[in-house]
Amino acid sequence: MQSADSVEVVTLADNYVNGFLQSLEGVNRPRLDVVRGERPGEPMLAEFGWSALVRVMKGGHVHSIMFDTGVGKQTLLHNAKALKIDLKEIEALVLSHGHPDHTAATSETVAAIGKDNLPLILHPNALRKTVTMFPDGERSNAPYFLDEESLHRHGAKLEKTKNPTPLASDSALVTGEIPRIVDFEKGMPPNTHYRIIDGNLVHDPLILDDQGLVINVKDKGLVVISGCAHSGIVNTVRYAKEISGIDNVLAIIGGFHLTGNFFAPIIDRTVTEIKEIAPKMVIPSHCTGLRALVRIANAFPDAFVENSVGTTYRF
Repeated sequence: MQSADSVEVVTLADNYVNGFLQSLEGVNRPRLDVVRGERPGEPMLAEFGWSALVRVMKGGHVHSIMFDTGVGKQTLLHNAKALKIDLKEIEALVLSHGHPDHTAATSETVAAIGKDNLPLILHPNALRKTVTMFPDGERSNAPYFLDEESLHRHGAKLEKTKNPTPLASDSALVTGEIPRIVDFEKGMPPNTHYRIIDGNLVHDPLILDDQGLVINVKDKGLVVISGCAHSGIVNTVRYAKEISGIDNVLAIIGGFHLTGNFFAPIIDRTVTEIKEIAPKMVIPSHCTGLRALVRIANAFPDAFVENSVGTTYRF
């Protein structure tokens, strides 16, 4: 894996907006309370979803990658407009997995990018419909699914693969399917997550379509971006190190999926493992959960950064 000169990660969809957060070195917050020209700046929108624009700088060129598209049909598009981002700069779109809080606006985003044969990298399982089963016997069908025909019609060229995929002149890497090595990262609770396969409801606790994005920043280390980290954030980072050949981790950003009672018992173990990885910056987002956020903030007083929609990270 080659190195990038630098990388920017812009949060376009996440659960939180906090207009009082201040900018830090390498962390730029949009000023939502100041007048831009003659009109107030557009407010950022939050949702239970995740999307990030990743700009990889290498040799004087900028490679722009969209990672996930959120759950609201217009949230990503609204926030990009408010931040004055021209989506036509995007040269590839990556989906972390097939759940609608990461994919619902994919067709709309591809249409807004407006390019023929836009590479869209995803695991083959991401196209399978999801069903969630609750303890009381109720079932919930996800409101939106990836529609392959619609994606093709809007200009996407689907690259369905389980293998690592290089992007940005080989300085970025989509992990592909992540091996489940860590013994405490076991996926979803039993009998809750299912996929519809050939018309049948099939138990799918591991969510094998989960994948991340890795960028190697020259002389600094890896920036590892997760969607929900259904494979486990520790598994994700370990595999990123393995396939990149780079041991040093500069930053981890994205969902860690530690919310709820089922995942509460593994929070401390996760924190211990992340301490072993020793990233310079930890930015837990989206589905990480409040208990885990507080625990991580306390465990990493110098590395933890609170995320908020509209924030730009420069590494």
